[in-house]
Amino acid sequence: MMNDINVWITYHDEKQIEDYSLKETGEYRLFKANDTKIEGENINYLNKFYSEICTLYWVYKNKKKSRMIGFCDYRQIMTDWFNLDNGMCITLPPIHMSSTIIYSFYKEAHNMFDMIDAIDIINELYGKGNKYTKYLLNERIFIENCCFMMNYGDFEKLCEFLFPILKEFDRRNNLNMDFDNYMAKAKRDSRYDDVDYQCRAVAFLSERLISCYIYTNMNAISIIKTGKLAE
Repeated sequence: MMNDINVWITYHDEKQIEDYSLKETGEYRLFKANDTKIEGENINYLNKFYSEICTLYWVYKNKKKSRMIGFCDYRQIMTDWFNLDNGMCITLPPIHMSSTIIYSFYKEAHNMFDMIDAIDIINELYGKGNKYTKYLLNERIFIENCCFMMNYGDFEKLCEFLFPILKEFDRRNNLNMDFDNYMAKAKRDSRYDDVDYQCRAVAFLSERLISCYIYTNMNAISIIKTGKLAE
């Protein structure tokens, strides 16, 4: 029987369970995104690079269905929601950049060619002048940490958009879903000894792609209320 609501909380360290009062209760499900022994198709061995995207991938590929599905990380727990119609999405408060656009902001912090690759891939899939490319090149809003809730059917559509782009990005950069290849790329991309930060470049890129999809295809409603799980 399909659950009504599942909210998947991504964490990476057992200590975070105690520090952030994490537990599976009611609608909440915990997912340790670097657990390489988990059953089912997964990319958890690449968690250092994909971060919260490992959770989305596992839920999607293994069809962990519920009528409504949400994702958040251990620091920002979604605690407030309501029934959603198809095409609606709840997000945590997005980042509004007043002085720069998504494309420029990414270029300043990461390898600009990653974003260029993503835009080229999107153009090849959806044609030049598509709404996704226009969003990335012109808009100033994106959702951090992949924190959102929507109906499962909409989540599948989001994944059908996101993962083919990431798969082609991996191929173009000769990464071959290999840990050592991703680490070597992070070292090449690093600035001022920030290798650990640049390791998460694919996750940062995915934040922009997910935001791009949500804001061009869905009615997104931002909620402010977050917190720890109830005792």
